[in-house]
Amino acid sequence: MNYDDLLHISTEEEHHQFPVITHYHRYEPTAYNDLVMLAEAIRPLLHHNEQLVDFGSGLMRVPIFMNYLLPIHTLGIELNKALYMDGMKNVESYQQHHQSHYDIRSLNINVTDYQFTGSESILFFFNPFSADIFKSVLYQFLTHTSYKHRVLVILYYAKVEYIDAIHQLNIFNEIKRIPLAQYPDDENDMIIIYQLG
Repeated sequence: MNYDDLLHISTEEEHHQFPVITHYHRYEPTAYNDLVMLAEAIRPLLHHNEQLVDFGSGLMRVPIFMNYLLPIHTLGIELNKALYMDGMKNVESYQQHHQSHYDIRSLNINVTDYQFTGSESILFFFNPFSADIFKSVLYQFLTHTSYKHRVLVILYYAKVEYIDAIHQLNIFNEIKRIPLAQYPDDENDMIIIYQLG
């Protein structure tokens, strides 16, 4: 199935070439089939008023598709202005064709400037930036707000540096690993879901 067509969006990598910024990795769309598996894995864990934040949201594929699949609010954070603008076009097109009771929002800011509010309950990372920035985001998350509910941290195509950063904090519990099939010989080719609280 062509999910871009179903959702009325355009998120394929070959149609969007953008410069790489130091410490931030190039745009690469998350595989739809993997997102379907992820949605099925977290669906039983969902409570009322969940919010997924996609750090390095690119063209907004993850926030849009997860909004389509699940009853959750979604937010994309993207530093690259060109990606952000095209991502907003995708959000507008999706909303014209699909009714949702849940918000989809996007911010064009550096992730290190994002102010956590306490409403974030699912944090999604597809290796959008260096491990140092990842640690900075986790630190901001843990120190700038009080979380009275369970929070999931999802690492897609989980790099060892990200895994190490999570383990060093010693407060997240790994609750699920989802092996992916795209690169069977690549040990990073998996989704890891961690839980706090």
